[in-house]
Amino acid sequence: MQEDTAKVNVLLKLGEHYCSIENEKALGFLQEAYTISTSKSYTIGMGKSLLWQGRVYYYKDDYRLGLKYFDKAKSILEKTDEWNDISFIFFGKGEIYKIRGDYIHALEMYKEAIKYAEMAGNETLLSSYYGSIGVVLLNRNDIEKALGYFKKSIAMKEAIDDQKGISNILTCMGLTYERLGKLDSSLFYHKKALEIRISLEMDRAIAGSEYNIGNIQTKLENYIEAEEALNIALNNFSALEEKTGMIITKLQLAKTHNRQGKSDAIEIAEEALTMASNIDNPNLISHAYKVLSELYYTNNNYKSSYDYLKKHKTIQDSLFNTEKERILTEIEEEFQSELKDREIASWKDKSRVQQNNNILLIILSIVLLGLLILFISMLRYKSTAFKRQQRLLEQDNIIRSQESKLIEKENTILQEQLESKNRELAAKALEMLRLNETISSIISKLEEFNHSAVTNPEMVKHIKEIIHDLENQTKQNIWNEFDKIFKNIHSDFYSKLLQICPDLTATEIKTAALLKLNLTTKEIAAIAFKSEGGVKTTRYRLRKKLGLTGDEKLIPFLMQI
Repeated sequence: MQEDTAKVNVLLKLGEHYCSIENEKALGFLQEAYTISTSKSYTIGMGKSLLWQGRVYYYKDDYRLGLKYFDKAKSILEKTDEWNDISFIFFGKGEIYKIRGDYIHALEMYKEAIKYAEMAGNETLLSSYYGSIGVVLLNRNDIEKALGYFKKSIAMKEAIDDQKGISNILTCMGLTYERLGKLDSSLFYHKKALEIRISLEMDRAIAGSEYNIGNIQTKLENYIEAEEALNIALNNFSALEEKTGMIITKLQLAKTHNRQGKSDAIEIAEEALTMASNIDNPNLISHAYKVLSELYYTNNNYKSSYDYLKKHKTIQDSLFNTEKERILTEIEEEFQSELKDREIASWKDKSRVQQNNNILLIILSIVLLGLLILFISMLRYKSTAFKRQQRLLEQDNIIRSQESKLIEKENTILQEQLESKNRELAAKALEMLRLNETISSIISKLEEFNHSAVTNPEMVKHIKEIIHDLENQTKQNIWNEFDKIFKNIHSDFYSKLLQICPDLTATEIKTAALLKLNLTTKEIAAIAFKSEGGVKTTRYRLRKKLGLTGDEKLIPFLMQI
């Protein structure tokens, strides 16, 4: 084709088509469209090419560039009457703010999008924007209002037979009923949405529906169906190079595998964490940390669970501080911009005064009026910004309070489980005590039999070998079993003890482990096959090496490690 507006329009359609399918191919078409439009001074072509480049970067998860291109497109298309495109620019910005969790700015953008869509009389866009507002309200947990917007949106879409839009709103309704705990209803809406998307061959949307279905099937404990849906979603997202979709699907797949007791759940979640780190998405990284914390918790690795939970909390706090700093920076930049505008206006006024003294009074009046209006505008703007910031702070404080309560509750559960494990270990020690006493009784009887069989040297020899093997084998097996359980509950006790006193003997370390369970000298002697005097001697050496002055301080000291 010749390099004219007709070719630009074809390139724009190609870029729009490949926007969410093959990002780089779409960018190639759109950049060529922009180059031709610039050479031909085709304003609409320039604006639309920038608009869709912003949309491509949205799908590439590069939200900073996405906003930049949307703003460039807006500055060009505002000079035209392309209300549909201007409306879509505000919608695109709203989608980015929504993903970043900035719901206040997202709602502002959607309302602007609705205003321009009404000017264009575009029912398709209007119905979509009402659905987007419903999504934001759902994220803010205002479920009843969200359902109202979804019902309004789907009624409009059915009236114009917008099948693609209907599938999107059905998905939103599925998410809403999931939030209400009505999983069967949620699954029904997601499956209806999937049917439409399959008929329209919407690959990316199909992946989203399969992910939602997999999530609901997991909650319903239909794990085979859940894995099937999630694997389809993962394959589709991978083919589209949709990293955000791949990450959230892997995390959901990890939870599904963990529910079934599969050993690869943590490995899948760690792969998702690596991908989230590579695209530097704090929200996804935080989500991955939270999932890993849950996985380690269900696998009784409470230390790792707690470590990942702390990382999740740290990122959440960081996101809160970053958002607060961003708002303050924007306010400061706007204030500085207004100051510069005022300085320029003042300079121009002075220049006019020097050129024509006859209109001095009029110029001064205009300047004073302008300053007064500017001052009032600044006061109103700062007041609005301050109120908005206060609302943000209040919402964040509520969120942080809820998270603190959750962490406190989880810590209480962990402490109760640790105490339960200690009771189990003490019970095991007492079981060893009873077993040792039984074995000692058997050995005593064998020795009595040995004395009575002194006339048979061969039998005496065999009895002594049995006694010797029984003592050695029993001591080793019983201690190994106890030691394995003890290390599982108090995994870092030995390492901490050796950090305090590296020259402890194996006997002293074993005695310290038994003392940590608050066992008596008699019980320890029976478990360790030692005399009570030997145990007391070991306690004395242990106390001396640890630098403790009294025996009564030894057990509390060991129980704190």
